[in-house]
Amino acid sequence: MTGRRLSLLFMFFSMAIILTGMSGQSEAGKDRFVGTYFTIGDEDGIPTPVIVQIGKDGTYTTVSGIQNTTLAGVVFTNDVGTWKKTGKNEILAKTFSISVLPPTESSPGEVVSNCIADHLITFSNNFQEINLTVSGKCYVPDVNVADPGDAPVIKEFRGSFQGKRLTVP
Repeated sequence: MTGRRLSLLFMFFSMAIILTGMSGQSEAGKDRFVGTYFTIGDEDGIPTPVIVQIGKDGTYTTVSGIQNTTLAGVVFTNDVGTWKKTGKNEILAKTFSISVLPPTESSPGEVVSNCIADHLITFSNNFQEINLTVSGKCYVPDVNVADPGDAPVIKEFRGSFQGKRLTVP
């Protein structure tokens, strides 16, 4: 791995650790949001299944069914971030991800952007179903997306998903 890639990965994980520590959640009422959800939706016109994991410690991750394909034009990482309660049946998560061009026979691949996104999740009254909307911005790899300043946005994205909680019978 090149030094640039290592420093980008270090920056990504440092930002994820910082965001995780910023959750500021009170313990009251958090349990009802916590869980794993399977969603199906559409991100920028591409049908997409997404697994959403909401942790009691304030962590939030998603795994997209198209992340290891070039359907989106690039390969990207899982979203990693943190969440907070914003309403009776609603949370807001802020996440990071990294987009890369996939490796080929002539190229080892390349990091092309760092992204930050807001995920607004609304829960049914019994917390078994969710509606999720996501919108985000991507910047060139050397921009710290937690504080991009006036750096130009190279891509914006949005999506809408519906899903159900995974339960153990």
